[in-house]
Amino acid sequence: MEESRRSLTAGNLVHACAPLALYYLISSAASFICMQILALEAGFAVLESGSGDVYDYILQEYPGKILQMVLLTAAVAVPAFGWLYYRDLREREGFSFRSMVIVLEVRPAAWAMAGSVCLALALNLLLLASPLPDWSAGFEQTQEALYQGSIWMELAVSGVAAAVMEELLMRGLFYGRLREMMESERAVFWSALAFAMCHGNLVQGIYAFLMGCLLACLKERFRTIWIPILAHMCANIAVIFMSESGGMDFLLQRPFLAILAVLAGALTAALSLLLVWVSGQSVSEKTERYK
Repeated sequence: MEESRRSLTAGNLVHACAPLALYYLISSAASFICMQILALEAGFAVLESGSGDVYDYILQEYPGKILQMVLLTAAVAVPAFGWLYYRDLREREGFSFRSMVIVLEVRPAAWAMAGSVCLALALNLLLLASPLPDWSAGFEQTQEALYQGSIWMELAVSGVAAAVMEELLMRGLFYGRLREMMESERAVFWSALAFAMCHGNLVQGIYAFLMGCLLACLKERFRTIWIPILAHMCANIAVIFMSESGGMDFLLQRPFLAILAVLAGALTAALSLLLVWVSGQSVSEKTERYK
């Protein structure tokens, strides 16, 4: 077992959780700004239509604005989290700016991408086919809001911006700081649990926990934040294309094909990730952060 570099104290736990608090502050501020702008715009429409509450009007007429809120949050959070992550790396022994450069063997990285995509698709299909969406308050509303924009907006926000922001926060900062205090298994679990809780509903929480475990393991395996970022982006983009193309609905209407697809996706993900772990060292020793 690797020796922790920091003791597990209340002060160090607060230090590890501080980026989560910063994220909620940024997210709340972005939501407030967007809602005020929309309220101003919608207020005139409400007055002209003679209808009631401004915020009810916003929810009915602007459900896709959640993507703009996420984009505004990411525009502020990504530079902030990137700077904090750089500071964390700089404080660790042996850090140099060169260690932030991608130094990867293509084959293990490709297997990691493939495994992440297959697992994401299999989990989405399995969860949507289960009774869980009916028991999960807020899931349907969140799904509708996320898929109200154009596909290009969805790809830019959910596929790229949100993935980069979440990886810098959860695997770069939170997992990295936990990893300095505890062994990898515990750090993977707690970071994935926090990632699940951030999603706010049961269905997305289960999905986020399992994907969070995988992404943290990839961070541990490759010793770089770039692979979790790329894996997260690939997984999100694949799910967006599968949903927008009608492929997900097609399979959900055909239970036998859906079962086969889930099994095939799970087996392919397992095989791909097994190849990642049995392959040779995928990152230069210069990028290793943990002793």
